[in-house]
Amino acid sequence: GPLVSNTSHKFSQVYHYFLKKFNMSSDIAKTPGVKALAKNFHKFGTELILKSKGPEENAVFSSYSISNVLCMTSLGAKGDTYEQLKHALNLPEDVESLKSTYSDITSLTKSDENVCLEVVNSIFPSNTLKVCDEYLEDVVKCFGSEVQSLDYTKNEEARNSINEWVSKNTNDKIPELFEKGTIEVDTSNILVNAIYFKNDWASKFDPTLTTEKEFHVTPDKIVTVPTMFAPKLKFATKSVDLLKCTIAAIPFKGERIVMYLLVPKEPFGLPELEAKLVSDEFDPTILEKASNSVHSLIQLPKFKLESTHDLVEACNSLGIEDLFDPKADLSGIGGEPGGLFVSKIVQKAVIEVSEEGSEAASASGIIAMVESAIFSDPFVVDHPFVFMIKDKATGMILMSGRVVDPSL
Repeated sequence: GPLVSNTSHKFSQVYHYFLKKFNMSSDIAKTPGVKALAKNFHKFGTELILKSKGPEENAVFSSYSISNVLCMTSLGAKGDTYEQLKHALNLPEDVESLKSTYSDITSLTKSDENVCLEVVNSIFPSNTLKVCDEYLEDVVKCFGSEVQSLDYTKNEEARNSINEWVSKNTNDKIPELFEKGTIEVDTSNILVNAIYFKNDWASKFDPTLTTEKEFHVTPDKIVTVPTMFAPKLKFATKSVDLLKCTIAAIPFKGERIVMYLLVPKEPFGLPELEAKLVSDEFDPTILEKASNSVHSLIQLPKFKLESTHDLVEACNSLGIEDLFDPKADLSGIGGEPGGLFVSKIVQKAVIEVSEEGSEAASASGIIAMVESAIFSDPFVVDHPFVFMIKDKATGMILMSGRVVDPSL
């Protein structure tokens, strides 16, 4: 059975014995349940963010993390509240299979010493509510998470508690999720999700070769940004006609987690690419195919992005309405129907990409690195693009973002 260890502020995920036994050769990412979840979460999360951010803005987010915390809530939702969540997230009919799929994913997220990845979710209900024991158990077992009750009549103290929890779990990358005055005394329940991810590249770029290069933000705006080179390294790149873009794969140490750069073939083709990424045609397994491809030199601008997403309105627009209404039925978490609803759902995400690798925090085939016989033109990233960080072990896209202007 799973081993659970909990300390007051730091939640360990649930471990499974089989991971040590099979030494990570698990093919979880290929099981139909996990494959479907990965696709659905990506689509839902990307739609959510595109609705909450203008197309001309830099943005970074974790659809995995936001789907995670909504799934966690769905385990305690009933009636229409549950049906709306199930429909928007495209969850399987069978709740038990969802729970077991999730505990598999959660355990894998924690099983590899090469991967520094913390997925931390928490539900902060008002302490006027008695939380059901069964719900608490499910949340620990399936999500490696915890429910923490707060006294919202002392709203500043409650705000500080949540901020400290997020800060601690994102290695201080997100010190203040909620600013002063943003939490009301009549708060019912707050959902918080954070991903903290810091990894070195499998092969680092040489910082002495980073030079200022032009980046075309719009047809009328060009900025000059520090651009990284790796003259001795060839990365897998592939042209994908369906998406009208070229994809490059840059693996992190251990090669389980890969950053994919999706660069439109048309210099300002980003809106069209993003529309494709939320269409049914896009399947995250397309990314993997970039590894059976030509190897190119890469020129990539350094960038640092930070986004805060208040997701209530965007959730409403995707059909999740009752959850945020006093008539919500979250009686599976505790209390009576109508006794608990979600006051806020917030994600803050930060990522920095440099010569060493990436450091990212979000509070919501092996690629050969050798000279390849096939050789192509350099892969130059000099106009707006999309990136995705994918965990090949679970098939989940952990973080995604859009870089419109890397100089910001």
